[in-house]
Amino acid sequence: MQTIWQTIQRMTVLRAVMLAAAGGWFLVAPYSVYAVVKLVLVVSLLAMAVPALIAGWQARTQQPNYALWRGGALLIAALLVAALLRPAMSLLPVLFGLLLVIYGINRITSARVQQQYINVSPLPGILYGVIVAAAGVFLLFNPFRTVMVMLQVVGALLIVMAVAEVGNAIRLKK
Repeated sequence: MQTIWQTIQRMTVLRAVMLAAAGGWFLVAPYSVYAVVKLVLVVSLLAMAVPALIAGWQARTQQPNYALWRGGALLIAALLVAALLRPAMSLLPVLFGLLLVIYGINRITSARVQQQYINVSPLPGILYGVIVAAAGVFLLFNPFRTVMVMLQVVGALLIVMAVAEVGNAIRLKK
């Protein structure tokens, strides 16, 4: 039982080190994270397309030749990911920004209506709506940088998770 416990603690430390390393990478170099994710997606799609194309080519006399179609579709998907991933990623923050602006405006206009007590000011609701709308405007006008900032936020969260893992390992060790 003691050896199992020690193995779990060693794995916790290893997991914490890996989380901290990944978090540092996300935090320091988000553009390289984007490039690696794009490369992994393209290579994965190509790795799935090649066997399908080979199987389709070998069975080219069969009708219908679904393997050839599947391989061709995966090859086209890999090319589309390579060419269009950045614009597609830039559209997500624009969509979220538009939704945040609409939500913020809704919060501002409904702050007085949602007021429950006479002596409580609607100012916090209005400020919240302004902050949300401002965040939406930021997302609308700076979409790709926003994706990189989000990768950095994920990196910071990974580092916090690593520290929590180490803290839990120390606490459980005692």
